[in-house]
Amino acid sequence: MRTRQFALSVMLATALTACGGMSSYVAPPASERLIPEITEEGTKFFVLQRDYLRPEQNTDTATPARPRGRAGDELLMGERNIEQRLTLIMERTAYCREGFFELYREQTLSGFSVRGECREDATDADRERFSTGPIPL
Repeated sequence: MRTRQFALSVMLATALTACGGMSSYVAPPASERLIPEITEEGTKFFVLQRDYLRPEQNTDTATPARPRGRAGDELLMGERNIEQRLTLIMERTAYCREGFFELYREQTLSGFSVRGECREDATDADRERFSTGPIPL
């Protein structure tokens, strides 16, 4: 009986240590911008573009460094809350004041983009304010 309790305690301690030792994932540094597009009819579209900033590869080494972990999974994990990020960006820029819906999303190892449409039509003030091109974030 004591052996079983000891074995269970060791397994539990190992599991807790393994889970507790994992660090939270932090998305890589990125260049991010909102690209507004207002049609003649007044429909407001946007593209949120995020390009990951990667250090230049050192070509002097004889063998390239092998990536550790599953980079694809980490990138996906870093972008799971994109809807929340988009909502914050729209609140901050006041581009989609009445909400938006996502049209499509594309993700690669070098970045991602989300195309969407605002729920309201553009006003004259919107046309003036957002006609200057991409908005750096």
